[in-house]
Amino acid sequence: MSDLVRGATKISDDIPTKKVDDIVAELTNSRATRELVDNELIKAGKITDSSNAARTAARSDEVLQLLMSTTAGLDPSVVRRLEGLDEASRDVALVLARGSEEFSRTVPDLATRGRLVRDGGLETVAATGLFGTDVARAAIRIDEAIKGGTIVVKEGNRAVTVADFGYALTKYGDASWKFWKTYVQPHWKAWASSGALSAYLINPEYFQDRAGDLTEAGLKHLTEFVGEVIASAIRGTGMGSGKAIEHMVDAANETFIRSNLGLYPVIGTIIFLGCTSLLFRRVRYWVFRLFLWLNRTPKSS
Repeated sequence: MSDLVRGATKISDDIPTKKVDDIVAELTNSRATRELVDNELIKAGKITDSSNAARTAARSDEVLQLLMSTTAGLDPSVVRRLEGLDEASRDVALVLARGSEEFSRTVPDLATRGRLVRDGGLETVAATGLFGTDVARAAIRIDEAIKGGTIVVKEGNRAVTVADFGYALTKYGDASWKFWKTYVQPHWKAWASSGALSAYLINPEYFQDRAGDLTEAGLKHLTEFVGEVIASAIRGTGMGSGKAIEHMVDAANETFIRSNLGLYPVIGTIIFLGCTSLLFRRVRYWVFRLFLWLNRTPKSS
């Protein structure tokens, strides 16, 4: 599978790929893999039914034909190995081939593409195959943020990689992609700058359920990073713009009510500083000049 991805993305043969067996196992058991391959077969007018041995064999042959057309131009030795794959492995290979094709289109610069495949691994290529070009664009954004140091990692947590993003999508499938598009992408800066993004990429299950929605426990985790008002706004995004505003206002009111006793020291400090500033002549001059102006009788026109 590594040679397939390197060949299809046209990157150097010496670029390493990690966790190959783990990713193949995840994709083999993934419902998203089966759905993608069946959709490709339907678009090509091919057989998708595998209710008996004969139909399973026919479907496997159809998948191989799609795989051969997608990987035209690969090294003959890689093509021969693809022909020897079993049915499940052919499905996985087609996902990776589609992802490699999307990667090549989305990331035209060869050096950048090679680095993304190296750092993002087969999991990010596979996620691109499953969910399309937007995954590759999100991977580029994460890669740039990691290089620029704008993804905050809280003390005690490990650094995140592009591969974490790809793995979240291949392991949790539609749920993670829905969560990303609904909650993370529209509020990128809040997630990245607070440490919430790195926490999510390391442990997506802390934030999302199987349907890709933000859980109550996830909201609590998110609040610890971004604060109650922003967390409520992010939660409301998943329920529509009206709910986002409603949650944000409720959180702001709650925060104010809980903290109003703490406002008295702040008000006292402001009064103290204001009185102290009147000791300075220049301040007194401008303050009294304002009052003199207010006390003048307007000129009649």
